[in-house]
Amino acid sequence: MKQGVLVMWLVLLVGMLVGGRFGAIAGPIFWLLAVVHLVEFFWKRSVLEKAGGSMGQHFIQVMIYGLFHWKPLEEAQQGGSADSA
Repeated sequence: MKQGVLVMWLVLLVGMLVGGRFGAIAGPIFWLLAVVHLVEFFWKRSVLEKAGGSMGQHFIQVMIYGLFHWKPLEEAQQGGSADSA
């Protein structure tokens, strides 16, 4: 699934560079997704901090993959807290 998201980003980026009708559609979608993923990063920052590791790496992963990066981390944390309770 992550590979599909990466391909989507690349197609949108190429579409913006090529221009034309596809570029006119690809550009706004690219920037909308970028803003959504940026909001996601700050919204799920606590999950990423609890997961440990580099916040820079988490930022890049969320900007590219969005919920496909943070959702498994969140589920692992919820599963771990349910087991310890």
